[in-house]
Amino acid sequence: MREDVTAEIDKRIVKLYRGDGEALPVVYSNDYAESGEAVLGRCADLGCPPFHLVTVSELGWDRNLSPWPSAPVVSKNDHFDGNAPEYLKWYLGNVVPFAEETLELKDPVSYVAGYSMAGLFALWSLYETDFFRGAVCASGSLWYPGFCEFALSHAFRRVPEGVYLSLGDRESISKNPALQKTEAVFRTLNEQYARGGLAAIFELNPGNHYRDMDLRMAKGIRWLLTR
Repeated sequence: MREDVTAEIDKRIVKLYRGDGEALPVVYSNDYAESGEAVLGRCADLGCPPFHLVTVSELGWDRNLSPWPSAPVVSKNDHFDGNAPEYLKWYLGNVVPFAEETLELKDPVSYVAGYSMAGLFALWSLYETDFFRGAVCASGSLWYPGFCEFALSHAFRRVPEGVYLSLGDRESISKNPALQKTEAVFRTLNEQYARGGLAAIFELNPGNHYRDMDLRMAKGIRWLLTR
């Protein structure tokens, strides 16, 4: 029976799901609401290879996953404080060592995955650290003000093994001008990565932002681990 571990670090909830096998890769994700069990179930349905999953929840969604400050975009309740650099430093200095020590790992291959703002954070992280070997950006908030320009003008810290981008085919159907540009941003960045010879893919899924979230994450993880 799989033994999962849950811990609280600086009032954030960290959960470790140990995979079945030796020398397995690790997928780190940030969750709005902890969903590791659901994602793993979808991964199993898709025949995904085994891996360790590490989730962090109760993390201060908009505040800590936004790469730089911005005025509200989606609603007046947005709090884009731009704390992602500080949060990434905390993540690498606290979550990663805890996971590697608890799971008894030594220099594992590590990836980062996320949905919505966490998808934005996952992709942005590849520009800021060479720790992660690749990223899953599922329905990521790549509409974030200034992100497309940032990504086009900066290089990844290391050449990633893979970058998985996905979006719902109705996510850009919006009265919000920023959200209307989402699919165009995804396609622009995917084309940029392809021109650079990077292993990247863009997948368009049926539905809006809230459809099949766990499945979209699982599809990205499977792609990353079976390349």
